[in-house]
Amino acid sequence: MLTGLGSLESEVMEALWASPSPMSVRQVLDSLPREGIAYTTISTVLENLRRKGWVRRERLGRLWFYQPLSDRPTHAAERMRDALEDGRDAGATLLRFVDGMSPEEVRTLRALLAEHPEEEP
Repeated sequence: MLTGLGSLESEVMEALWASPSPMSVRQVLDSLPREGIAYTTISTVLENLRRKGWVRRERLGRLWFYQPLSDRPTHAAERMRDALEDGRDAGATLLRFVDGMSPEEVRTLRALLAEHPEEEP
């Protein structure tokens, strides 16, 4: 479940992130793994997500289409940034994070850092 969202809101966000294009309420409903959810419930969830700043909507004809305001990696990066700020000691927080990484994740991090040379002050 995504931080700050309920389980159904999280499922809706996952459906939106998985879609290459904006989705109507019906498309979101049809893409969810659970059954028995009312169309009006998904419509309300999407409007709540819009008010919370997670999605935007656009009217095409008579239907509203929804899409995330940021992609999943951007959202995850924002959460990581928040965690660094909450930790008050970014170095210690990063060290604990890296200590918990798998060898493959460490290799990926090293490769990404190698692509970004140190900036001069």
